[in-house]
Amino acid sequence: MRSHRAGFSIVELLTVIAIAGVLLGLAGFSFGRLQARRGAMSARDSFVMLAARARAVAIERGTTARLELDPGAGMARIQYRRAAGVDTVVESLHFRGEFDAALALAVNPRIVLCFTPRGYTRGGGSCTGPESLPDTVTFARGANVARAVIRPLGQVARL
Repeated sequence: MRSHRAGFSIVELLTVIAIAGVLLGLAGFSFGRLQARRGAMSARDSFVMLAARARAVAIERGTTARLELDPGAGMARIQYRRAAGVDTVVESLHFRGEFDAALALAVNPRIVLCFTPRGYTRGGGSCTGPESLPDTVTFARGANVARAVIRPLGQVARL
């Protein structure tokens, strides 16, 4: 009489490994798509928060804070001018490096928004003139796109 041995045959083990490999492949593909979508959305949300930060800097410093958006360089930065006439960068954000997201503007090649302690100002100096707003800012990572709109009063909102 033959004794029954506990365990798995090689065919059973290979079947389980093959099924696990297929499931992991599908999960990895889905995770990559999710990561790309979140990258575009995170870039947009960071830009919206950067606009709020520019407004806060203008109030804190009691001066005009400029939010510059340069799609060519894929970056945005907040700066203000000190009494000595020196521009000081408060914060900068590189969308390609931090989020792997491309940046595009619908109307302008470059936008500068100026925030004062009393609100928002357009025209004059290095600020974008009134004819160029509203504008849509598009953040893309692969096929995933997230948009923000810059409204005429300097409000930046998600679309």
